[in-house]
Amino acid sequence: MKSKYKLLNHKEPLTKDEIKKLYDDCWVYLVNAQYDERGQITGGIPVVCGNVAYAGSEDDVYDQFDSEEYGKHAELYLFKQPVLVALEKLRLENA
Repeated sequence: MKSKYKLLNHKEPLTKDEIKKLYDDCWVYLVNAQYDERGQITGGIPVVCGNVAYAGSEDDVYDQFDSEEYGKHAELYLFKQPVLVALEKLRLENA
């Protein structure tokens, strides 16, 4: 599978749920990541999404986010698991 990515233009942080809705079935790289008291990601500013983890690294796209102004970095794996996709198709066929 060829690596594909997209640079995103978000300026404000989004919640994890908002990111999931926008970038379902993608890998998302966040800056200014926000965490809860248990260390779980709660949000951040999405700056890159891709079809594989670190898509675009061959183009050095992450270098531009390597400064203090971008705070903590994080990543979300929002890929759908094949078994879940199959179950959802079955559910829709039998609805």
